[in-house]
Amino acid sequence: MNFNKFFSKAKENGITVSEVNISKDKSTSISIFKEVIDNFSMSSSTRIAARGVYKGKVGAAVTEKDDASTIDFLISNIQDTASYVEHEEEPIIFEGSKKYHKKNVFNKDLEAWNTKDILSLLFSLEKTLQNADKKVTDVQLTFEESSNERTLVNSYGLNLKNHSNYFVIYAEVIMKLGDDVKSEGKVFVGTDPKSFDIKAFSDDVIAKCSSKFNGVDIKNGAYKTVLNQSSVSSLLKSLMQNVSSEETQKHSSLFEGKEKQQIVSKKLTISEMPLLKNPSFTYFDDEGVATYNKKIVNKGILETLLYNLNTAKNAGVESTGNGYGGLGKIGVDFVSLFVKPGKLSQEELFRKIANGVFITDVTGLHAGLNSRSGEFNLQAEGFVIKDGKKGSPLKLFTLSGNLFKMFNDVLAVGADNEYQPSGTICPSIAFKGLKISQ
Repeated sequence: MNFNKFFSKAKENGITVSEVNISKDKSTSISIFKEVIDNFSMSSSTRIAARGVYKGKVGAAVTEKDDASTIDFLISNIQDTASYVEHEEEPIIFEGSKKYHKKNVFNKDLEAWNTKDILSLLFSLEKTLQNADKKVTDVQLTFEESSNERTLVNSYGLNLKNHSNYFVIYAEVIMKLGDDVKSEGKVFVGTDPKSFDIKAFSDDVIAKCSSKFNGVDIKNGAYKTVLNQSSVSSLLKSLMQNVSSEETQKHSSLFEGKEKQQIVSKKLTISEMPLLKNPSFTYFDDEGVATYNKKIVNKGILETLLYNLNTAKNAGVESTGNGYGGLGKIGVDFVSLFVKPGKLSQEELFRKIANGVFITDVTGLHAGLNSRSGEFNLQAEGFVIKDGKKGSPLKLFTLSGNLFKMFNDVLAVGADNEYQPSGTICPSIAFKGLKISQ
């Protein structure tokens, strides 16, 4: 797309200032089942989103086409959508930050990873998993490689680019003991092909699946609990939606008016780390504002809400580089939440609570969690903790509580930080008491 031509023609048509955000995605997906390629697909897409100020209001347009008609299409749609805008919010197209923290996160070795080598790894992993335990009946493997190239330019002269790539390996193992069937899934996310260890990955998923057999019941009640990293991540992300300035300004966040006050346990320090060199890295948000690593919660104290340009203007502060969205609507969001780790291993957390429950998986957040009140009832899996050690597996149970109370009732934070597919980096955490029922 010829950006200069777009900006010039937009101005001729009464669009005083404008921007274009282009996202190019490529992906390869491979599935393996019973030593056969179950699926192989490659795809690529381009998304061109444009915004502009027309007659004092912001209009937006989106297309996947990049041809001779694209510029006229974008200009016409910006004019049309601006004409229908009713709110009086001042339109903002950002001129640019003083400094950007650029990094090269694109791995050329990953781009050069050929299909033959990928298939060789997958078949080797499948064989390793299949032969690891006699109880294994089926193994399903999926490999995905994705790359994204973002370009944001505007009529002020701002020109930002970010190119990243990563791969995901997902394994689901099914095991059978008598009439009892169990399954376990494991995800690996990385940017370097050399970082994947077949044996370590296989040993972990097999051990976790095998440990699920012979589940026992548990009496209904409140128990001290340890949540593993993925379970903490799921609940933490829901809690942290409340730090959005968009939500506080709509009076729909329980953290409204809580800045510089304690909102969670003093044992918790939670940051946003968009500049970490991992698959979540981004040095600018969707408005072109420079991102930076920041403490959101420091020892339980809410240090800052997260702002985009409009919510920052409403509050009389600067944007925190958290303007994200699509189809012309820029909201507030975060990337790469990071929980400061403690000093205890997971086993030491078990010893700290002595007797309780170890939560390894929670599901049903969309239906089972009220984001406004924080109340949740979720299906969960886990183990008994007895005399400071992980004991028998539990049959499926319901985990209940309140997010706000839960994250204020922290006993200890683990040292075992782990990157989650959602982008969150967090450790296991021990809590004072959650309700469990079967």
